[in-house]
Amino acid sequence: MNDTEQLLRSVQMLQSAEIKFVLIGGLAMRVHGSSHVTGDVDVVYAEDSENLQRLAIFLRTIHARVLGRPANDNFLITAQTLARVRFLNLHTDLGEMDFMREIPGVDSFDGLWTRAIEIDLEGFVVRVACIDDIISMKRVANRTKDQSHIVELLALKQLSEN
Repeated sequence: MNDTEQLLRSVQMLQSAEIKFVLIGGLAMRVHGSSHVTGDVDVVYAEDSENLQRLAIFLRTIHARVLGRPANDNFLITAQTLARVRFLNLHTDLGEMDFMREIPGVDSFDGLWTRAIEIDLEGFVVRVACIDDIISMKRVANRTKDQSHIVELLALKQLSEN
């Protein structure tokens, strides 16, 4: 399985687990036409208790471990953990995955969800952050790599409006 297939499988498994999420990051950029290549899946998740419970169960089934923590660490990702942390950078059986509860540059999960576009990923309908929200997130993060991403995303936005 190549990297792209692995990333698609990760998103499909999230969807199959009935987790309410919005795809952001490099995969969302790709959906909007970016040439950016990514090696991980970035998502923002809804904070309702049922969703947090489903996500915690899902993360256990894919053996999620927090990056940077020892492999023998007994840190357990629970619904309560997911309700408290802003983000988790994880290594899983599906590869690297980042799970975020809140994102600077975006008003709320509900706003992100409402503005997101729906795409079909090989039979799975997934919500992907709209290009304006991705640009906003990139502007707030303001890392070196984000500067070139913003330029590309603004050009893609202009092309899509013409």
